[in-house]
Amino acid sequence: MSKLYIVATPIGNLKDITLRAIEVLREVDLVLAEDTRMTKKLFLHHNINTALSAFHKYSSKGVPVKIQDFLEQGKNIALVTDAGAPGISDPGQWLISEIVKNTDVEIITIPGPSAITALISISDIDCSRFYFFGFPPHKKGRKTFFEKISKIDMPVILFESPHRILKTLKDVENAGGDRYCNIGRELTKIYEEVFRGKVSQAQKHFAGERERGEFVIIINNE
Repeated sequence: MSKLYIVATPIGNLKDITLRAIEVLREVDLVLAEDTRMTKKLFLHHNINTALSAFHKYSSKGVPVKIQDFLEQGKNIALVTDAGAPGISDPGQWLISEIVKNTDVEIITIPGPSAITALISISDIDCSRFYFFGFPPHKKGRKTFFEKISKIDMPVILFESPHRILKTLKDVENAGGDRYCNIGRELTKIYEEVFRGKVSQAQKHFAGERERGEFVIIINNE
């Protein structure tokens, strides 16, 4: 039976990858990557020479069919995202759903780095229970989204890009007040930092040069 491996890759530091993940990426017949340019950097660092093919949210609906055909030939495939675990705020779940419905394939997780657990592990907010919502809506339903999460009685975790971090923090404050938060920026990378404080303070802190990078936000709603 063919295998589809769901492989977690570093969220920043290229050394943050398991020995098993490297082994699988070297041995499969094909690696599906969200951005092949990003994955090539990882491959070069760890001397991996497996063939790469792009798979991302803009891939046509016919792409899973081609992947299924490849698996039905007895080939093994690994799926990776740009950073962290596939299936979390990326199209990995869509592919897995299509494969499960249409192909008799063993799907195997190769766990590893995750921006969510990385920030939780150093947070001073009790995240024994939490809600994760990924990236907030860009436009449609945005106000309703923030009003909804403000009413949840446990920590809420969000992802955000540098282009919308200040707008998101302002929307959090407008909907739920000036709550305590933890924010991780560029986790495991050169300019990594963790902010702890009020949402209003975070807006001032991340203005200007610190507005760059990828963000994970934990909002304390308790």
